[in-house]
Amino acid sequence: MSQAKFNQSNKIAVVGGGAAGLFAASKALENGAIVTVFERNVSFGKKLNLTGNGKCNFTNYDLDDSHFRNSEYIKPFLDKYNASYFQDYFLSLGVLSYTKKNGCLYPSSQKATTITQSLVRHIEQLGGKMISGVCISEIKQNNSHKFELITKEQKIDDVFDCVILACGGKAAPKTGSDGFGFRLARTFGHTVSRTYPVLVQLKSDSGICKKCSGVRCRVNASAYINNELIRTEHGELQITDSGLSGIVIFQLSRILSKAVEEGKVCEIIVDFLPELSEHDFTVFLNKRLNMSVNDTFYSFFEGLGNPKLIKCLLNELEIDSERIINKDDFDCLISVLYALKKWKFTITGHNGYDNAQATRGGVLLNEISPNMESVFTPGLYFAGEMLDVDADCGGYNLHWAWTSGEVAGISAAKKGF
Repeated sequence: MSQAKFNQSNKIAVVGGGAAGLFAASKALENGAIVTVFERNVSFGKKLNLTGNGKCNFTNYDLDDSHFRNSEYIKPFLDKYNASYFQDYFLSLGVLSYTKKNGCLYPSSQKATTITQSLVRHIEQLGGKMISGVCISEIKQNNSHKFELITKEQKIDDVFDCVILACGGKAAPKTGSDGFGFRLARTFGHTVSRTYPVLVQLKSDSGICKKCSGVRCRVNASAYINNELIRTEHGELQITDSGLSGIVIFQLSRILSKAVEEGKVCEIIVDFLPELSEHDFTVFLNKRLNMSVNDTFYSFFEGLGNPKLIKCLLNELEIDSERIINKDDFDCLISVLYALKKWKFTITGHNGYDNAQATRGGVLLNEISPNMESVFTPGLYFAGEMLDVDADCGGYNLHWAWTSGEVAGISAAKKGF
């Protein structure tokens, strides 16, 4: 991989040294281009290094297109670039990886920095120029249709045949993705749809949030918008002071963060007893009552979930948790089970871009050709989160970063040849 495949000499500027930008630069260099990567942070891959709690779930073997928004645009790429492709690619860069039961792939080092360093090293080995601590504030085309890049401090001396915008979206602005790439895109006539933070915690005014802050449990969580069921997720939920977090909430935030901003009625119904069906309630209660000796309401239900949560929910139902149960309490007991099965959280907001992992919205896909090139400006390419694509947790957003970066990098390198 250290030798160029084509005798080409396109000069390419990659604006953004995150996942998509680094991958695009690698692929452009492999295909014979002269590449300079511009990164506004002092180091490369700042956001990439935080993914997967620093462990970097970088793709997933379950690449069903339902995991992606705008899946009709995504599907042809998923058919060509699967998880094995990127697993093999990173192995060629020296990164061994392993697969979890849910199809998620992680570097064996369990360090996201391993992925970042492998790409940076590869770019440098191929002769790519890496410039950090520089924010591109303006891009222009001269009379020769070459691209000129300007920072707040100075004009870059080089001119470029192609530019790849891989500046990220608006999620995690402290890592550099604050939407500045969208401003650059608009100067070339591109439309940027309204954006929303996704894969983010959701706010709720439920009375149990502050009381049960820190509680984690495995649940089924269902999102409702204006009383219509939209999506159900199974996995870990965490209750916070201000609302809900955890993997299931991040997934549901992809639809609820937009809906709540639009003023729609948003609710999450949580099933705290996913292993116990409503059909089994009567059988369970009869067996439990037969075994119960001077049980309080709390001790009766204590084994069904987090003890702190059980006590809190009983309190919310205005049931004395220390009252001794008798056989006349059957209807009350079954009502507790139904409450545990269908606890409603009204969603009042989200925790914003500062806490989000991804952005919903971006440059409209009908303004981008299948090779990631602008339909308005030949030689201008896009990759990653700048485009109107977002996906579930589980390595899917990074898979899109690699995929779009590869297509943009190769296309830009071969432009005009």
